[in-house]
Amino acid sequence: MAKKRTDREDLNAFLAFYKESTAALLAASKAYNRRLRKDPNPIIRGFKEDLADLNTGGKMLRGTLIRLGCALSGAEDLGISSDLAIAFEMFQTGILIHDDIIDNAETRRGKFTIQHRYEKRLKVRNIRMLAEVDSPRDVARSAALCTGDLGLYSANCHLAKSYGDHPAFSKLITYFDETVIDTIRGEILDVVLPYELQDESYDEETRKKLLEKSVRDIYHLKTSRYSVIGPLHLGMLLGGMAEEHMRAADRFADEIGIAYQIMDDILGIYADAGYLGKDVGSDISEFKQTILWMYVHNEKPEAAEELLQYYGKKKIREKDLESVRRIFRESGALDYAKSVMEACFDRAGRKLSRMRFLTEEQKAILRGFIVWCSLRSR
Repeated sequence: MAKKRTDREDLNAFLAFYKESTAALLAASKAYNRRLRKDPNPIIRGFKEDLADLNTGGKMLRGTLIRLGCALSGAEDLGISSDLAIAFEMFQTGILIHDDIIDNAETRRGKFTIQHRYEKRLKVRNIRMLAEVDSPRDVARSAALCTGDLGLYSANCHLAKSYGDHPAFSKLITYFDETVIDTIRGEILDVVLPYELQDESYDEETRKKLLEKSVRDIYHLKTSRYSVIGPLHLGMLLGGMAEEHMRAADRFADEIGIAYQIMDDILGIYADAGYLGKDVGSDISEFKQTILWMYVHNEKPEAAEELLQYYGKKKIREKDLESVRRIFRESGALDYAKSVMEACFDRAGRKLSRMRFLTEEQKAILRGFIVWCSLRSR
């Protein structure tokens, strides 16, 4: 009887694949970013340099998952997935720039955001506004929006140039763009949900059900689809995996993606800025509809009233953050979020065990991915 592998052994299998993948992608990514920085117009070049800079320093998790998907399909040369991984990482950078505009964020990946950089450059050079309706912040946000668009279409262009002659190109470009569309659908819902829930035509029970459904839809569309399902599926598609096998892998990946976002929501309240790479407490000031907020709103109305003292405030002080942390702990929201997350991880493990088309080595890497995701806050 074969010896059962430990979580540590599975984690090491995933970490080895992750390390090998990031090393393989790093050189290609550097070359891509060097090309990205070039432009005949010096003004445009400045924004492309900002874009290339923000396109470095990420965890390259999604690129790694594309490579892993390709490996799961049985492809012998994983190098064929490098350009697909680079395109997806570029898409992620572009969509994050848009996300930073929406959230009025100052930092991303431990660096200043595009709009913050350009606003500062305008002020340092004493550039005056020519239209009365403009401000340096408005102009910087508009420029950042264009830069994000540049990232999205650069990703699409790189994909077309790299795989235009590939037999699976039509499926690749379609699925890639469907992933982008679903991510944007999730972002729309994320932006408008707190306002839509104020509709007075909803009774309280309807409002609770809509909040719960919409939070789960955001998790599926905005995180699971673009962070886990999409990258894995694209890699498998490139490698030629059978359709029914990809569907089974998608169901596994969705559980991981939802758990991943719940972990992000917890870290967004309880982690520090150095770990997050972005502003701590931003979920509070932006009135984000997370599983933590959902639980308090639906199950603990008195605690929800207390939370409203802090949610939506422009500046979240440390003592505000501590109060919110206390409310989530004492109300049971933190325990609830953790229990839902653990249930997702458990279901992912069970679904993985039924994926008989994978080798034991491949399953070990995926089990290690589950372990890695579950340990991010520890």
